[in-house]
Amino acid sequence: MYRVLILAFTGFLAAYPAHAEEMCLACDEPAASYRCTVEQPSEKYKLGRTLEQEICSKVLAKTGQHSKCRMTPVPEGGACTGLARTVTVTDYQRAMSPSGEPTYEVGAFEIARRNVHDTWQCVLSMFKDC
Repeated sequence: MYRVLILAFTGFLAAYPAHAEEMCLACDEPAASYRCTVEQPSEKYKLGRTLEQEICSKVLAKTGQHSKCRMTPVPEGGACTGLARTVTVTDYQRAMSPSGEPTYEVGAFEIARRNVHDTWQCVLSMFKDC
C-alpha cells in the first residue's frame, strides 16, 4: 500500500513543472501578454503552482488595469511571449486590499535567517561585504 502511495505521489510531483518556471498570461481590455514569475516567500516554504497562477493573474490584472487576465498554454517547443514580470506575495496582498496597502509581514524566523545569512557572508568575505 505504501508503495502505491509513493508511486502516486511521485507521479503527482512529475506532473507539475518547477516553481521558477515562467507562466504565460493573456489579459483583456487593454489586450496584453505577459511572462510571469512569482518570487517565493522563502527557501523553506514554496507556493503551489495553482496559487502562483492566481497571484500572477490577479496582480497583473490590477496593476495593468486589465479587465481580466488568464493563463495561456505555452506553444509546443516555444516560449512565452510578452513582457516579463516578477510578482510577490506582497504585490498580491496590495492588489487585493481595498486600500492598496500590504498586509504581509515577514516572520521573525525569516528575519533571523536572513540576518544570520548576511552575517555569515560578511565573515566569509573577510568583512569586505559588510
